[in-house]
Parts: sequence; C-alpha cells; structure tokens
Amino acid sequence: MIRYIVYFAEIILCYLLQTSVFSYFRVSGVVPDCLLILIIVIAYTKGPNQAIATGFFSGLLLDLLFSETIGVCALIYMFTGFLAGYSNRVFDPKNIWLPAVMIFSGELFYSVGYYITGFFLMGKTSFGSYIVNTIFPRALYTLIVAVFLYPLFLLINRLLLRSEGILDE
Repeated sequence: MIRYIVYFAEIILCYLLQTSVFSYFRVSGVVPDCLLILIIVIAYTKGPNQAIATGFFSGLLLDLLFSETIGVCALIYMFTGFLAGYSNRVFDPKNIWLPAVMIFSGELFYSVGYYITGFFLMGKTSFGSYIVNTIFPRALYTLIVAVFLYPLFLLINRLLLRSEGILDE
C-alpha cells in the first residue's frame, strides 16, 4: 500500500516540476517531461503493469488539466510504459545507458504520438519543423533532467524495496 502512496506522491511531484518549476527554465520553448522519466523508471524497475498504471494516472492528470481531449496523454503514456516495461528483465541499477536510451526514445515516441493525435489529424502537416523545433529539443532536455531525477527515483525504489522486506542490504 505504501508503494502506491509513494507513486502518487511522485506523480504529483513530477507534475509540479514539469508544469511549474521547469516552465521558468524553458529551453527552445520546451520543458522536460518529468512524468515520462518517472514512467520509464517505474517500467525499468518494476515492469510493464505498474508502468501502465503510472502512465495512465500521469497522462490523465495532464489531460484533465491541460488538454481539450481527455485520454490522449494517458493512452500515449500507458503505451510508452508498456513498451519500456519489458526492459525490466535486464534491470541493472548500475546501468545508466539503457534507461537513458529508453527515456530519449520514450520521449520521441510520446512526442510523435502526440503530434499524430494532436496536430496531424487536424491537418497540420509541418512534421519536419515540429521535429526540429519541439521533439528533439524536448527529448534532449528530458534526457539532461533525467540524469538528476533517475538516481533519485532509483533511491526511492530501493527504499521501498527495503521497507517491503524484498531488499536486504
């Protein structure tokens, strides 16, 4: 039960970081996707089921507060968590490269999915400029922020495992 309370607190923390704190530190007009970092870390450490649930609630929070269409972010985050969750089989807390690649590619996947559902279906077809001006800067910025957030989320996961009696160190 405590794990789900911690997940809820992490979602709220990431949401606040993403929508308020980092809005003052925009780079090329984009903010990092802290919620995606959380989803990828949960997928990497706990597997696809918990990543799907985290993705759903994270996306639903964004949809309810910022989107005209409810469910788009939730669906894309869920699918991203599902795909990233299969990396759980090779989880190694010392390996930073696999999570970094997953965060970068997860951000690319999310941004392309959001473009398709939010812009392309409405007839806006300037995908090349969207890649250059939004997708890559956002993916790089998210990756840079992940360097700092990833160890924090791993530490929280380790403490949760200890409190559950799963990890004895």
